[in-house]
Amino acid sequence: MKIAIDGPAGSGKSSLAKDLAKRLNILYVDTGAMYRAITLKLLEADESDFEIILKDTKINFDGDKIFLDGEDVSKKIRENEISNKTSELSKKKIIRDYLVKMQREIAKDRDVVMEGRDIGSVVLKDAEYKFFLTADVNTRAMRRYKQIDDERVDFEEILEDLKVRDYNDSHRENSPLIKTDDAILIDSTDLNAEETIEKIISYIKG
Repeated sequence: MKIAIDGPAGSGKSSLAKDLAKRLNILYVDTGAMYRAITLKLLEADESDFEIILKDTKINFDGDKIFLDGEDVSKKIRENEISNKTSELSKKKIIRDYLVKMQREIAKDRDVVMEGRDIGSVVLKDAEYKFFLTADVNTRAMRRYKQIDDERVDFEEILEDLKVRDYNDSHRENSPLIKTDDAILIDSTDLNAEETIEKIISYIKG
């Protein structure tokens, strides 16, 4: 069984997909973490030829941990420098093509919950279940604001950042964020986390 979850930034895809995978007892694949791991490697490498670096890269998941060439980089990839650079590097076709291939390999012979921006439209086109998770941009910004819980962080800044990311994600040349015709729209604006996951499970268990 393959479950694809797509949606804009701040829609709660990661926590929902992780929880869903645990409840169904199947593998959760955080594609965003894979892009972050590649970014980490490229920033640390001297070689400017992406193709050479990518050919020699291995990414694996073990529970909530992600390993880059055998090293646990779960914490490293969450650093600000990586976050800022990931968006820029993930637009490059050579990197997206490489990771799409790797993501398909991971999902090839096993049950997975995979989330990202192009899972249902590109990576797992044949997924049995496709969901497009969204919420009003103000709701997403407020959820992120509460999550950060830092007085130095301004709500308006978060809101503007999400609006910019929404535009960039849906207008990029390679694998733009779209809802496919066969994806089920889940709008969580008026739902809490438990209600959202129960709604998704109701579709899967029918």
